[in-house]
Amino acid sequence: MGELSGVMSMKPLFSFGLVADVQYADKDNKGPDEEGRVQRYREATGKLEKAVKAFNTNKHNLQFVLTLGDIIDGNITVQQTESDFDEVLVRLAKLELKAYHLLGNHCLRLPRETLLEKLDMPALYYQKQIHPGWTLIVLDSMDLSIRWPTESEKYKDGLKFCQEHPIVEDKSTQMASWNGGLGAEQLAWFAGVLQEAEREGTKVIVAAHHPLLPGSAPLSHLMWNHDQVSSILLTSPSVVLFLSGHYHPGGYLKVGGQHFVTVQAILEAPLDSEAHAFVHVYEDHITIEGYGFVESRNLTIESEPSAQNKLS
Repeated sequence: MGELSGVMSMKPLFSFGLVADVQYADKDNKGPDEEGRVQRYREATGKLEKAVKAFNTNKHNLQFVLTLGDIIDGNITVQQTESDFDEVLVRLAKLELKAYHLLGNHCLRLPRETLLEKLDMPALYYQKQIHPGWTLIVLDSMDLSIRWPTESEKYKDGLKFCQEHPIVEDKSTQMASWNGGLGAEQLAWFAGVLQEAEREGTKVIVAAHHPLLPGSAPLSHLMWNHDQVSSILLTSPSVVLFLSGHYHPGGYLKVGGQHFVTVQAILEAPLDSEAHAFVHVYEDHITIEGYGFVESRNLTIESEPSAQNKLS
C-alpha cells in the first residue's frame, strides 16, 4: 500500500467509481485452480448490481464510473455471448452516472463495432478531461493482436508481431494468447497526448485492460509490447496513476512518482461478497476505497515528479 506523508487535503477534487473484469457468462463456475481461485461466472451480475447500487447512492459525489474491460467472458455460441452481454447491459443501464469503458480480450468474443455502440464508447482509445487539470487516457491494449478480421491491416500487423515474438502458453512470457498490445498508430497518439499534457501542466490517469509493468502483475498477464508502452509512460511527469484489470487477484507497483494499480476482478470475488471501489483524487494523494474483494490503497501524488522514472 502506498504511504501517505505530510499534510493532506480534506476534500477530494473529484471522485469516481471503479470496477474490473465482470466477465459474466451463463455457465458453471470454473475452478478452483492450483492457486485456489474460482471463476464465478453466473454470480458476476449480482456483484455488478451491488456496485451499481453503491455508485448510484453517490454519497461520495462521484463524477463518473470507470470499467476496466472484460465485462463478458464469452460463451459457447455467438447467440449465448450476445445474451450474456445483454444481461450486463441491463445492469449498466441502471447507472445514474456517466460510464467510461475500455475493451478487454474476452470482450472481443463480440465485434468491436457492437461493443463500441452498445457501451457508448467514443473510440477504441480516447482521452477525456475529467476535472480541471486532470485527464483520463483510455488505451486499447487489444489493438496489437490477431483479434481482427483476417483481411485487415490490423490483423497483418498483429500476425507479424507474433511471428517475431511467438505465442507461448506456459506463462513464462507476456506473449500469451490472452494478451495484446498497442499498435504503432496508438503508440504515437499516446506519446502525443502525454506531451500535450506536459505542456499544459495537466495530471493524467491512464487506464488499460492489461497491466503494464512486472510487479503489478505476473509477466504472463502484461501487454505484449509493455516495454514500448512503458518507455513512453515512465518518461512522462504528467502520469500519476495507471489502472488496469485482467489479472484477477490484483497487484500494485510504484515507480518513481507513478502508481500502477491492478484492480481485483468481480469475477473471482467470493460468494456474497462485493468487488468495487471509490477513487478519491486530492491535491496531494489518491485514495482507492475498496469494498469486498477490492483492496484499498493510499497513493501519494509527488509535488515535483521526476522527469524520468526508472525501474529499480
